[in-house]
Amino acid sequence: MARVRGAERLDALRARWHHASLKTSFMVYMLGFLLLALVMSTVTAGMFSGLQHRVIADAYEISGLYLYDAHNRTLVPARAVDIDENGSSVFVQTVRGEMTEMPLTDLSSLVEITDASDYQYSPGTAYLYGSANDDALSVETPEAPDQTELTPAELPAYDAKARDRFDAWLAANPDSPYTSFFDGDSQDGNTVGLLTSAVGYYVNTPPSEEAQALSSALELLTFLMFPLWFGLCIFAAARRFFGKRLQPGFDVLDRAASNIAEQNLEFSVSYDRDDELGHLASSFEAMRASLAESQRALWRTAEERKRLNAAFAHDLRTPLTILKGKIELLDAHVQSGNVPADRLTASVASLAAQVERLERYVAAMSGLQKLEDRAVVARPTRFDSVAGMVEDAGTGLAAHADRTFALSVSARCDRERPELCVDHAIVGEVAENLLNNAMRYASSQVDARLDVRDGALVLMVEDDGPGFSNAALERGCAPFFSEVPSAEHFGLGLNIASLMCEKHGGGVTLENRETGGARVVARFSLDFCAE
Repeated sequence: MARVRGAERLDALRARWHHASLKTSFMVYMLGFLLLALVMSTVTAGMFSGLQHRVIADAYEISGLYLYDAHNRTLVPARAVDIDENGSSVFVQTVRGEMTEMPLTDLSSLVEITDASDYQYSPGTAYLYGSANDDALSVETPEAPDQTELTPAELPAYDAKARDRFDAWLAANPDSPYTSFFDGDSQDGNTVGLLTSAVGYYVNTPPSEEAQALSSALELLTFLMFPLWFGLCIFAAARRFFGKRLQPGFDVLDRAASNIAEQNLEFSVSYDRDDELGHLASSFEAMRASLAESQRALWRTAEERKRLNAAFAHDLRTPLTILKGKIELLDAHVQSGNVPADRLTASVASLAAQVERLERYVAAMSGLQKLEDRAVVARPTRFDSVAGMVEDAGTGLAAHADRTFALSVSARCDRERPELCVDHAIVGEVAENLLNNAMRYASSQVDARLDVRDGALVLMVEDDGPGFSNAALERGCAPFFSEVPSAEHFGLGLNIASLMCEKHGGGVTLENRETGGARVVARFSLDFCAE
């Protein structure tokens, strides 16, 4: 169970990271790589620093305080021992694990030896001796040695000279605290078994030029590790952030833009992250869908116009043919000089009827052209107002056609009487067209029903006539479609109703009733006021 919960938490964490915003993911990438840079720079800087110390380590292996053993010609380890409160000290042989006796012959010429004597009477210092009760104090400054920086080859001569100078000074100053340690001879102190002297040396082995150059290079690398690693990690973080979080989204948007530019809208824009690029991809998809719908609408409009023009040309051919025949026949009679008055009157009446039919065709076409440019003007409207308008239209048409009409509303609408947002004029014209068409084919009864569902006003008109044929169910809303050709009707009623419903965000559906008769359902979207 604990393992399952752990796996669920891990999956939730992965999902949260997958959909993290670009700002959050960039900060996480930068923080992670900066921590990596800190660790790597610290490790590598420490490594180069260690190498630097190893390079110059040999220079310090013999460094320290030493005494010179003239009998064995060696340098022996020593330590300073204070002999009074004034800081006077002597150097006493000692044993240290890291320091051993060194024969002069084993020392490199690079070894530097420095006089470490720090007693008050050492070279360069003044010594005041005498009594405080004396009238005057004498001041002596011992002769300074020739040099204090020595090579191993120079050390024996320098050490002998320095000890002789100290012995001469000690003999001239018997009150010195050094007297108890040196009995007139600085070559041997009174510390039994250990070499003691007032003259000591610091020994130092400087690194070679090659080691010094390598040490400088390693020191530079140690310094450069921090900016180098931080720069590399920042670059790596930016590259990974771009590759993981930006590049996939840019590729999706680039392909979408290319398809749209090529007017190819049969694709979808999908991106599986819920970040800023995901939101942009969703906006692209909404734009693509809108463009695709607009393109389909334009295509439908163009196709509808082509069908309309074809239907108009086809229907126009009949009256034109009749006119042409009548004119030719009339011309023949006129040429023969035998034109009865009644035939002439009939021919003129027939010509006038065909001209009138042509005028109606032209008026119908003009009405369709105006309908395409008509805008929907939706306003808040009471349900009772729409119901009353439909009932008045149905009652008037039924009286003229000698039919029976009844209007009903859904139980919810009857109870709530919702407020509608529709174009009152469009709803009225559609209702009149549907009711007029139903009155033509009904045997005796036409029914209408109003309802509001799925965000639309629904008007359903039924009749008890023969119903729709298969051809009518398929093409009943096409312009100039009519199963019963008539000089009075051009088959535009359902087409006009369908166009107006589509403009109002809905449509028209043709059905047959189970009990016989036709059913036409018109829908009007109620979302126009929200827009």
